[in-house]
Amino acid sequence: MNELDTIVAPATAVGRGALAIVRIDGPASGEILKALSGALPGERIATRVALSHKGKRLDECVAVRFAAPRSFTGNDLVELTLHGSPIVVERVVAACVMLGARIAEPGEFTERAVLNGKIDLVQAEAIADLVDARTALQARLSLHNVEGFLSERATAIRESLLHVISRLEAALDFSEEGYEFIDRAEAIRQVEQMRADVHAIAESYRRGRATRAGLSLVILGKPNAGKSTLLNRLVGSDRAIVTPIPGTTRDIVRETIEIGGLPVTIADTAGLRESGDVVEGIGVARAREAARHADLVLYLVDATRGRDAEDEAELQGLPHTLVVATKSDLWSAKVDADLSISATTGAGVDELFARLDAIVRDRFAAPESSPAIVNERQRAAMAEADAALEVALESLRGGAAEQYVVVDLRRSANALASLTGAITSDDVLREIFAKFCIGK
Repeated sequence: MNELDTIVAPATAVGRGALAIVRIDGPASGEILKALSGALPGERIATRVALSHKGKRLDECVAVRFAAPRSFTGNDLVELTLHGSPIVVERVVAACVMLGARIAEPGEFTERAVLNGKIDLVQAEAIADLVDARTALQARLSLHNVEGFLSERATAIRESLLHVISRLEAALDFSEEGYEFIDRAEAIRQVEQMRADVHAIAESYRRGRATRAGLSLVILGKPNAGKSTLLNRLVGSDRAIVTPIPGTTRDIVRETIEIGGLPVTIADTAGLRESGDVVEGIGVARAREAARHADLVLYLVDATRGRDAEDEAELQGLPHTLVVATKSDLWSAKVDADLSISATTGAGVDELFARLDAIVRDRFAAPESSPAIVNERQRAAMAEADAALEVALESLRGGAAEQYVVVDLRRSANALASLTGAITSDDVLREIFAKFCIGK
């Protein structure tokens, strides 16, 4: 990719709609607009223009021209709001290519914004997450990071680190004269505070990742415990087949709904029992495997049969499990369970939703009041910064010379810089932006 190229791509999803946007970015974007419309509109003024190429009318649209550096990318940029016909978009993009542009690579517009200092890497990743957000909570977390919530916190910690580093290095420069620009106790205090801040952000990864990616919930239990009926009740439709015949469900049936502000994929599984049927046996094995890797498990116990030793064996080692007694409309005796429901009548289902909502918010959802890291790249950067500060603190407390402490403080500062992209490599950029859609 060459930043001197002029690039073009649709910025809206492929398909028929009322409107579609085409972006043109680069030094020739204004000239291409002039060639298509016969005039160059004023900067940052929405202007109705007629687009033509080689004597053929392409469309009437609204054009907005942004001059560098006052644009999303920092380059000369044109946005054309066309009628939403796919053929219109295709013809306009083809005309731009014939006039000297090339088709943009995935994420190339946003990458140019990063390279030109308009946004940093965390903000760029948050833009992609915002586009993919499926719930309001996901959108709010992404928007916080687009607005620089995490970046500003990491940058502030890095600036504090560089302040301590400069004082320690100054002491090294004047070591023979005996000058002390920051005493050791104060250095320890400041680094302890920075490490606490970094550690808190690093620890946000579990919640940030869950909020970004969503959760998995597995419904587990013996045959005819009401698993498929409960799935249908939770998703509000007949998603799974329900019959009185044991072993109806043989493979995993999945559906995604919102719980606690996060997308939660619910899996209905085969009933847990020993079976001579090869297909059913595979389904039971898959059910147990899915439960072991799930974020949440609902283990259903048929209230008319009660909880027995087989249930206890299945419950061993399962993560975040709620034991739910089903068929409460058929049996009134108390069963050893966290709550009782009737998936047929709906009794207790609202309470189950409330319990799940509370669990998701308390254990998994990222808090909106503090910064959260959301992907492996960010986690690795913060983990490196945290580990380096831990070593630096040990050196400071142990009385090590300043030059040894500075090495680890700089390692931490560099890790924080890599988080925002102040220090990065072409390989990292390629990996990040390859996941973007073409027009972003």
